[in-house]
Amino acid sequence: MAATLTDMIIILLLAGCIGYGWYVSRKVQVLMGALKDLEPLVQEFSSAVDKSEESVHQLKLNLQEPPQPEGGARYFEEVEDDEPMFATRRQPAERLPGVQVVRNKQDLVRRFFETSRQETRA
Repeated sequence: MAATLTDMIIILLLAGCIGYGWYVSRKVQVLMGALKDLEPLVQEFSSAVDKSEESVHQLKLNLQEPPQPEGGARYFEEVEDDEPMFATRRQPAERLPGVQVVRNKQDLVRRFFETSRQETRA
């Protein structure tokens, strides 16, 4: 009697484990299907991140190395030949449209949220 009862308990536990395994398998299949649908989006996001990293790298290079005038030393020789010119006011630095200098992460995060708020309002 005890052996039969033990066998029945083991059979019920095995059936429960098989049923739970089947349930988890179905959930994993649904999850894999959803991930397969998201694959193009993830690839696009990855390429956008790579592109933004390259842009940041180029911006850093542009900030570190000022652009050299065309003609190299000839440009400076021509300027030296001219008479000195004095400005009555300090001229503002030239800014590229759409480019802002950000000094630290706090400014970057603040500008990101300001830009996103402006875009949502528009």
